[in-house]
Amino acid sequence: MRKHSFLFGLLTGACMFGGITVLANTDVLARLTSQVFYYNGSKIELEAYNINDYNYVRLRDAAELFGVKVEYDGETDSVYLGEKPAAVVKPSAGKGKSDGKAHAREDYSQAANPEIFDSVYTRDAYNAIKQSLVDVESITAGTNGDGYNPSYNYANFVDGKDTMQTPGDTVTAMNSVIGGFNGYYLFRLGSAVHIDNIYEYPGYRICQIWFNKKLEPAKEATDGFVEEIKGLPDADKIQRIADLVCDKIVYKDENVGGLNEVFTSAAPVNGICGTYASAFQYLCLRAGIPCLVAMDQDHAWNEVYVNGAWESADMGYYDVGRPQAQLLIDKFRKTDTRPQRLKFAKELLVPTSTK
Repeated sequence: MRKHSFLFGLLTGACMFGGITVLANTDVLARLTSQVFYYNGSKIELEAYNINDYNYVRLRDAAELFGVKVEYDGETDSVYLGEKPAAVVKPSAGKGKSDGKAHAREDYSQAANPEIFDSVYTRDAYNAIKQSLVDVESITAGTNGDGYNPSYNYANFVDGKDTMQTPGDTVTAMNSVIGGFNGYYLFRLGSAVHIDNIYEYPGYRICQIWFNKKLEPAKEATDGFVEEIKGLPDADKIQRIADLVCDKIVYKDENVGGLNEVFTSAAPVNGICGTYASAFQYLCLRAGIPCLVAMDQDHAWNEVYVNGAWESADMGYYDVGRPQAQLLIDKFRKTDTRPQRLKFAKELLVPTSTK
């Protein structure tokens, strides 16, 4: 007989017969082992079972042996070793059925400016997107190739006017809102694949988030910069970001470069107002500063949250001489063509900030 290996295992769903355990729904036998165990040179009492010449012990017994706390959470059907994570989500196990209603962990909309809500920009849609934003790290840690995390319990909203042929007004509006967050992460309104009657509710939507692999070169090129400014006040971060963006771009409307080219090229690349705005937003969001791109018919600029208020930042304008007084503008000369979309997006990033 080969030497027994010592593995940590969790015996569940088992029927006990004296010293023999029959694992449920299997033909596997588990016998109490006769081996003696030592820990750091001292003999210890440890109940273990031999399964196919491997020794298994209860997870709790092994954890206690090494001084690790074990906790079971029945609500999320999770076992925690050590400290529980700050955000715990319930796995979406297997197939399920939708009741055609909106669901979220909590009503995040209660903290938002009530003026942003109407029949199109709904509280349910806000809650679905806001929950994904709150849990972005938990979601992106387990997303698959389709941008879906099968272990995450997504919040959802339902647009009753959405059909297979024509998107509803709320779906259209929310696609526009989350499209403004794209950059380091990608955002998409999707359907939870674990819902097997999803076609009964064409307007059922969740907010998917996953890492934008297409911008991996930009990420690698800016990792050091983001780390360098981490401890600065937001106003100082914005100054550093603005100067870097303007160092990387020269205003010229031909052969315009994308974000990868902007951040990886040794020499400045050609760009227009949208290039400046996208690059500024990318770095601000990476640095933890709420930032959006605003647009009218012929121009793009940024709205950035700093010192308790939303300010306008026009990088193309700032790049002309870089006047310090013009970096952040309280009353901007232009207005976004979709003010309701912009206001809703601001409230998603910073609730109550538009009151």
